[in-house]
Amino acid sequence: MKKNVFFTMLVFSLMANGVFAQEANEGAMGSIITDRPTQTYSSFVVPKSVFQIESGIGYSKVGFPSRGALSDNAKVETFTLNFLQMRYGVSDKVELRLAQNVYVNRGKVNGDVVVKGNVQFASTWIGAKFHVLNEDGFVPQTSFLAEYVTDIFDEDMEQDLINLRLNFSNTLSEKLTLGYGLGGFVPVKSGPFYLEYSVVGSYAFQPNWGAFLELFGTLRNDWVNTHNVDMGVTYLVNNNLQLDVYTGFDLTNNLGETDFIFGLGFSTRILKK
Repeated sequence: MKKNVFFTMLVFSLMANGVFAQEANEGAMGSIITDRPTQTYSSFVVPKSVFQIESGIGYSKVGFPSRGALSDNAKVETFTLNFLQMRYGVSDKVELRLAQNVYVNRGKVNGDVVVKGNVQFASTWIGAKFHVLNEDGFVPQTSFLAEYVTDIFDEDMEQDLINLRLNFSNTLSEKLTLGYGLGGFVPVKSGPFYLEYSVVGSYAFQPNWGAFLELFGTLRNDWVNTHNVDMGVTYLVNNNLQLDVYTGFDLTNNLGETDFIFGLGFSTRILKK
Protein backbone atom coordinates (compact mmCIF):
# COMPACT_ATOMS: atom_id res chain seq x y z
CA MET A 1 0.00 0.00 0.00
CA LYS A 2 2.77 2.47 0.95
CA LYS A 3 4.54 1.89 -2.38
CA ASN A 4 1.31 2.64 -4.25
CA VAL A 5 0.77 5.85 -2.29
CA PHE A 6 4.35 6.97 -2.87
CA PHE A 7 3.98 6.29 -6.60
CA THR A 8 0.81 8.40 -6.64
CA MET A 9 2.69 11.27 -4.99
CA LEU A 10 5.48 11.00 -7.58
CA VAL A 11 3.05 11.08 -10.51
CA PHE A 12 1.22 14.05 -8.97
CA SER A 13 4.48 15.97 -8.52
CA LEU A 14 5.64 15.35 -12.09
CA MET A 15 2.28 16.42 -13.44
CA ALA A 16 2.29 19.56 -11.28
CA ASN A 17 5.79 20.51 -12.42
CA GLY A 18 4.67 20.33 -16.02
CA VAL A 19 1.79 22.68 -15.37
CA PHE A 20 3.89 25.00 -13.20
CA ALA A 21 6.14 25.71 -16.19
CA GLN A 22 3.24 27.36 -18.01
CA GLU A 23 2.70 31.11 -17.64
CA ALA A 24 -0.34 32.40 -15.81
CA ASN A 25 -3.20 33.65 -17.92
CA GLU A 26 -4.32 36.42 -15.55
CA GLY A 27 -8.06 36.88 -15.26
CA ALA A 28 -9.02 34.20 -17.78
CA MET A 29 -11.41 32.40 -15.40
CA GLY A 30 -12.21 34.81 -12.58
CA SER A 31 -10.62 35.06 -9.15
CA ILE A 32 -8.92 32.19 -7.34
CA ILE A 33 -11.13 30.17 -4.96
CA THR A 34 -9.30 28.47 -2.09
CA ASP A 35 -9.81 25.98 0.72
CA ARG A 36 -7.62 27.94 3.15
CA PRO A 37 -7.68 29.57 5.60
CA THR A 38 -11.02 28.23 6.87
CA GLN A 39 -11.72 24.78 8.29
CA THR A 40 -14.61 24.58 5.82
CA TYR A 41 -13.55 23.13 2.48
CA SER A 42 -14.63 25.13 -0.55
CA SER A 43 -17.50 23.62 -2.52
CA PHE A 44 -15.67 24.48 -5.78
CA VAL A 45 -13.11 22.34 -7.59
CA VAL A 46 -10.01 23.72 -9.30
CA PRO A 47 -10.74 24.29 -13.03
CA LYS A 48 -9.33 21.96 -15.68
CA SER A 49 -5.56 22.19 -16.27
CA VAL A 50 -5.06 24.63 -13.38
CA PHE A 51 -2.36 23.95 -10.78
CA GLN A 52 -3.08 25.62 -7.44
CA ILE A 53 -0.74 25.96 -4.43
CA GLU A 54 -2.02 26.85 -0.96
CA SER A 55 0.61 27.33 1.74
CA GLY A 56 1.13 28.99 5.09
CA ILE A 57 2.62 29.01 8.57
CA GLY A 58 0.78 28.73 11.85
CA TYR A 59 0.77 28.43 15.61
CA SER A 60 -1.51 26.45 17.92
CA LYS A 61 -1.62 25.89 21.66
CA VAL A 62 -3.04 23.14 23.83
CA GLY A 63 -3.57 24.17 27.45
CA PHE A 64 -4.07 21.85 30.42
CA PRO A 65 -6.43 22.93 33.22
CA SER A 66 -5.29 22.16 36.73
CA ARG A 67 -5.36 18.46 37.57
CA GLY A 68 -3.75 17.89 40.95
CA ALA A 69 -0.05 18.68 40.70
CA LEU A 70 -0.32 19.72 37.03
CA SER A 71 0.17 23.46 36.65
CA ASP A 72 -2.50 25.73 35.23
CA ASN A 73 0.27 27.14 33.03
CA ALA A 74 1.28 23.87 31.37
CA LYS A 75 0.83 23.90 27.59
CA VAL A 76 2.02 22.34 24.37
CA GLU A 77 2.75 24.66 21.44
CA THR A 78 2.89 23.63 17.79
CA PHE A 79 4.64 25.76 15.19
CA THR A 80 3.63 24.90 11.64
CA LEU A 81 6.70 25.71 9.55
CA ASN A 82 4.96 25.02 6.26
CA PHE A 83 1.56 23.72 5.34
CA LEU A 84 1.62 22.88 1.65
CA GLN A 85 -1.41 21.81 -0.36
CA MET A 86 -1.27 21.24 -4.12
CA ARG A 87 -4.41 20.93 -6.23
CA TYR A 88 -4.71 20.13 -9.93
CA GLY A 89 -7.85 20.15 -12.08
CA VAL A 90 -7.96 17.06 -14.27
CA SER A 91 -11.37 18.15 -15.57
CA ASP A 92 -13.99 20.78 -14.76
CA LYS A 93 -15.52 18.33 -12.28
CA VAL A 94 -12.51 16.61 -10.67
CA GLU A 95 -9.36 17.85 -8.95
CA LEU A 96 -6.44 15.87 -7.51
CA ARG A 97 -4.97 16.89 -4.15
CA LEU A 98 -1.76 16.38 -2.20
CA ALA A 99 -1.04 17.98 1.20
CA GLN A 100 1.94 17.86 3.56
CA ASN A 101 2.56 19.64 6.85
CA VAL A 102 5.95 20.28 8.53
CA TYR A 103 5.92 21.30 12.20
CA VAL A 104 7.77 21.39 15.52
CA ASN A 105 6.35 21.02 19.04
CA ARG A 106 7.50 22.31 22.41
CA GLY A 107 6.20 21.95 25.96
CA LYS A 108 6.14 24.82 28.48
CA VAL A 109 5.37 25.04 32.20
CA ASN A 110 5.02 28.44 33.85
CA GLY A 111 6.60 30.05 30.80
CA ASP A 112 9.68 27.82 30.79
CA VAL A 113 10.41 25.47 27.90
CA VAL A 114 10.67 21.94 29.33
CA VAL A 115 10.43 19.90 26.12
CA LYS A 116 11.64 20.98 22.69
CA GLY A 117 10.84 18.66 19.82
CA ASN A 118 12.49 18.15 16.46
CA VAL A 119 11.15 19.23 13.11
CA GLN A 120 8.66 16.59 11.96
CA PHE A 121 6.55 15.73 8.94
CA ALA A 122 2.85 15.30 9.65
CA SER A 123 0.68 12.74 7.89
CA THR A 124 0.40 12.94 4.10
CA TRP A 125 -3.01 13.60 2.50
CA ILE A 126 -3.71 12.30 -1.02
CA GLY A 127 -7.11 12.46 -2.66
CA ALA A 128 -9.60 14.14 -4.94
CA LYS A 129 -12.53 16.55 -4.84
CA PHE A 130 -15.54 15.98 -7.11
CA HIS A 131 -18.09 18.51 -8.33
CA VAL A 132 -21.65 17.33 -7.58
CA LEU A 133 -24.13 20.19 -8.10
CA ASN A 134 -24.17 23.79 -9.27
CA GLU A 135 -25.95 26.34 -7.12
CA ASP A 136 -29.56 26.82 -8.21
CA GLY A 137 -31.82 28.85 -5.95
CA PHE A 138 -31.91 27.15 -2.56
CA VAL A 139 -29.89 24.21 -3.92
CA PRO A 140 -26.29 24.80 -2.77
CA GLN A 141 -23.10 24.47 -4.76
CA THR A 142 -21.98 20.98 -3.74
CA SER A 143 -18.81 18.93 -3.92
CA PHE A 144 -17.54 15.70 -2.37
CA LEU A 145 -14.03 15.23 -1.00
CA ALA A 146 -12.24 11.90 -0.47
CA GLU A 147 -8.67 11.71 0.85
CA TYR A 148 -6.35 8.97 2.07
CA VAL A 149 -4.37 10.06 5.14
CA THR A 150 -1.20 8.01 5.57
CA ASP A 151 2.07 7.89 7.50
CA ILE A 152 4.61 8.09 4.68
CA PHE A 153 6.71 10.48 6.78
CA ASP A 154 4.75 10.55 10.06
CA GLU A 155 6.18 7.99 12.50
CA ASP A 156 3.69 8.90 15.24
CA MET A 157 0.56 8.10 13.25
CA GLU A 158 -1.13 4.98 14.62
CA GLN A 159 -3.05 3.98 11.50
CA ASP A 160 -4.15 5.27 8.12
CA LEU A 161 -7.43 7.16 7.79
CA ILE A 162 -9.94 8.01 5.08
CA ASN A 163 -11.24 11.59 5.11
CA LEU A 164 -14.73 12.00 3.60
CA ARG A 165 -16.50 15.37 3.29
CA LEU A 166 -19.57 16.92 1.70
CA ASN A 167 -19.02 20.62 1.00
CA PHE A 168 -21.77 23.18 0.36
CA SER A 169 -22.12 26.91 -0.29
CA ASN A 170 -24.90 29.42 -0.96
CA THR A 171 -24.65 32.96 -2.31
CA LEU A 172 -26.79 35.08 0.02
CA SER A 173 -26.03 38.42 -1.62
CA GLU A 174 -23.47 40.08 -3.85
CA LYS A 175 -21.09 40.37 -0.88
CA LEU A 176 -22.18 37.60 1.51
CA THR A 177 -21.73 33.84 1.08
CA LEU A 178 -22.39 30.92 3.40
CA GLY A 179 -20.25 27.79 3.34
CA TYR A 180 -20.80 24.62 5.35
CA GLY A 181 -19.60 21.06 5.45
CA LEU A 182 -20.07 17.71 7.12
CA GLY A 183 -17.80 14.68 7.19
CA GLY A 184 -15.19 12.87 9.20
CA PHE A 185 -12.39 10.34 9.38
CA VAL A 186 -12.83 6.60 8.89
CA PRO A 187 -10.05 4.42 10.39
CA VAL A 188 -8.67 1.92 7.90
CA LYS A 189 -8.18 -0.81 10.52
CA SER A 190 -10.45 -0.21 13.51
CA GLY A 191 -11.70 2.51 15.79
CA PRO A 192 -14.58 4.97 16.09
CA PHE A 193 -15.85 7.15 13.27
CA TYR A 194 -16.63 10.67 14.36
CA LEU A 195 -18.34 13.56 12.62
CA GLU A 196 -16.84 16.98 11.96
CA TYR A 197 -18.96 19.99 11.05
CA SER A 198 -18.22 23.55 9.98
CA VAL A 199 -20.19 26.67 9.05
CA VAL A 200 -18.57 29.85 7.72
CA GLY A 201 -19.92 33.23 6.66
CA SER A 202 -17.75 35.27 4.28
CA TYR A 203 -18.24 38.96 3.55
CA ALA A 204 -16.51 40.98 0.80
CA PHE A 205 -16.34 44.43 2.39
CA GLN A 206 -14.07 45.80 -0.39
CA PRO A 207 -13.46 44.57 -3.96
CA ASN A 208 -10.20 42.85 -2.93
CA TRP A 209 -10.80 42.43 0.80
CA GLY A 210 -12.86 39.78 2.54
CA ALA A 211 -13.54 38.68 6.11
CA PHE A 212 -14.95 35.47 7.56
CA LEU A 213 -16.37 34.12 10.82
CA GLU A 214 -16.53 30.35 11.31
CA LEU A 215 -17.88 27.80 13.76
CA PHE A 216 -16.50 24.25 13.60
CA GLY A 217 -16.24 21.19 15.79
CA THR A 218 -16.15 17.45 16.30
CA LEU A 219 -18.92 15.13 17.50
CA ARG A 220 -17.71 11.76 18.84
CA ASN A 221 -18.89 9.01 21.16
CA ASP A 222 -15.49 7.93 22.54
CA TRP A 223 -14.39 11.34 23.87
CA VAL A 224 -15.75 14.82 24.49
CA ASN A 225 -17.29 16.94 21.75
CA THR A 226 -15.39 20.05 20.66
CA HIS A 227 -16.66 23.37 19.37
CA ASN A 228 -14.41 26.15 18.07
CA VAL A 229 -14.62 29.55 16.42
CA ASP A 230 -12.17 31.29 14.12
CA MET A 231 -12.09 34.46 12.05
CA GLY A 232 -9.82 36.08 9.53
CA VAL A 233 -9.19 38.37 6.60
CA THR A 234 -8.24 37.65 2.99
CA TYR A 235 -6.72 40.00 0.43
CA LEU A 236 -6.86 39.32 -3.30
CA VAL A 237 -3.61 40.70 -4.76
CA ASN A 238 -4.77 39.73 -8.24
CA ASN A 239 -7.01 37.05 -9.72
CA ASN A 240 -4.31 34.41 -9.20
CA LEU A 241 -2.89 35.35 -5.79
CA GLN A 242 -4.61 35.59 -2.40
CA LEU A 243 -3.12 36.38 1.04
CA ASP A 244 -4.77 35.45 4.35
CA VAL A 245 -4.47 35.79 8.12
CA TYR A 246 -6.65 34.13 10.78
CA THR A 247 -7.01 33.37 14.47
CA GLY A 248 -9.33 31.22 16.56
CA PHE A 249 -10.06 29.67 19.93
CA ASP A 250 -11.84 26.79 21.65
CA LEU A 251 -15.34 27.25 23.12
CA THR A 252 -15.42 24.12 25.29
CA ASN A 253 -12.19 24.22 27.37
CA ASN A 254 -11.73 20.46 27.14
CA LEU A 255 -8.59 18.89 28.56
CA GLY A 256 -5.97 18.25 25.87
CA GLU A 257 -7.81 20.05 23.04
CA THR A 258 -6.39 22.91 20.96
CA ASP A 259 -7.56 26.16 22.56
CA PHE A 260 -5.87 28.80 20.35
CA ILE A 261 -4.73 29.02 16.72
CA PHE A 262 -3.13 31.69 14.57
CA GLY A 263 -1.77 31.61 11.04
CA LEU A 264 -1.11 33.38 7.79
CA GLY A 265 -0.45 32.24 4.26
CA PHE A 266 -0.99 32.60 0.56
CA SER A 267 -2.69 30.80 -2.32
CA THR A 268 -1.69 31.05 -5.96
CA ARG A 269 -2.47 29.27 -9.20
CA ILE A 270 -0.80 28.61 -12.51
CA LEU A 271 -3.02 28.56 -15.59
CA LYS A 272 -2.13 26.51 -18.62
CA LYS A 273 -1.66 28.50 -21.83
